[in-house]
Amino acid sequence: MKKGDLRALLEVHGLRPNARFGQNFLVDPALLQRIPDDAGVEAGDHVLEVGPGAGALTFELLAKGAYVCAVELDRGLAALLRERFAEDIERGQMRLIEGDALDKNERLHPQVETWWESLPNPPLIVANLPYSISGPFLARLPGRSLKGATLLLQREVADKAAGPVKGGEWSPLSIRLELAFETKVGRRLPPEVFWPRPTIDSAFLHLTPRQDALPGPQDVALREVLREAFGQRRKRLLGRLRKKMPTWAAALEQCEVSAEVRPGEVGPEIWRAAVHRLS
Repeated sequence: MKKGDLRALLEVHGLRPNARFGQNFLVDPALLQRIPDDAGVEAGDHVLEVGPGAGALTFELLAKGAYVCAVELDRGLAALLRERFAEDIERGQMRLIEGDALDKNERLHPQVETWWESLPNPPLIVANLPYSISGPFLARLPGRSLKGATLLLQREVADKAAGPVKGGEWSPLSIRLELAFETKVGRRLPPEVFWPRPTIDSAFLHLTPRQDALPGPQDVALREVLREAFGQRRKRLLGRLRKKMPTWAAALEQCEVSAEVRPGEVGPEIWRAAVHRLS
C-alpha cells in the first residue's frame, strides 16, 4: 500500500497516525510483498500479527493463504480492519482481536492465548511491531511453541535482542532469546519507507526455534533468576545470588563462574548449564 493510498484510506475513516500507539506504517509495496516469503509463510499457516494498522501486511499474509490472527489496540483502526477484511473474517481466514496484545504476568491477550492453545500446529509471528511494546513482547516468546517469527523493530532493539554488539554485555532478554531461538538480524530499513517517518532506522529480527530450546518451566525458572541477577547489574553476580537464590549461586559456581564476574558477562550457555544442574 502506497503512502497516498494509505492516507486516503485513513481519511475516509476519519483516522490519522497516532504517535501514542507508535504508529509508523510501512508504505513500500514491493517490500510488503516480500515479507511473507522472507518469513517463510506457507498456505495453511497460522500467523499472529500484532499491530496490523490499516492491514497492508495483513493483505499480503492472507494472499499467501495464511490464517491470520490480528491484534489491534486502536479502536478506529480495528473498525477499519473489520470493514476491509469482512469477507476473510466471515469465512474464518482472519480473526481480529481488539485490545492490548500484552497481558499481565508475562502473558499475551487472553484471546490470543486461547487461539494459540487451540492451534493444531505452532504459529508464525509476522509483524511490524509497535516500538513501545517490542521488548515486553519479545520477552513473552521463549518457552512457547512457535514455528518462527519475523518482526520489524527499531534497529537498535533488533541488534541487542540478537546478542551483545562489539563486546558488549548480555541482557536478560538476549540470554533468553539466544537459548530459545536462532536469532538473525535481517534487512535494515531507512525511515523513508514508513509514514510518518520515524527518527531511527528499523530492521527485521528473525527467530527460528532451536531444537535444544529450554522447555517452558525451565525458561520460567531462568527468567526469575535473571530478574534477580540483573536487579543490580554492576554488582558481582555470585555475591548477590548467594543471599537471594543460593542454589543458583552454587550451580553457577559448579559451572566455573568466577566470584568476580557481573551478570552481563555470563553468556547463555553457562546459564543453560546451570539450569540443567538444577533440573
